[in-house]
Amino acid sequence: MKMNPQSDGFWTHFWATITALFSAAGLTTEQWIYVFCAIFGALLSFNSYLNNKRALKERQNEDEKRTEILRSYLAGRKNNAEVVPANVAEEVKDVMNKVGT
Repeated sequence: MKMNPQSDGFWTHFWATITALFSAAGLTTEQWIYVFCAIFGALLSFNSYLNNKRALKERQNEDEKRTEILRSYLAGRKNNAEVVPANVAEEVKDVMNKVGT
């Protein structure tokens, strides 16, 4: 008579296989924890890199749109020859406030 007749389940074989593979690799449980933590850290670092790259690309696209809006505004202005340099900064600021809202 078996002591535990239900021990032929999936999980028993799964964990037996996992422990056999780990012991065959020659690493202790503590070393495997270090390996998994290193892999997890590398994945976090790579994900952070990708997110930062995406954010910088979006920022660059917004800056390019803003520049194009200002360029088209300044190209469409009348009397560019009569521009007062002291008022240009104020006009640009007003246009940027309109674009931002």
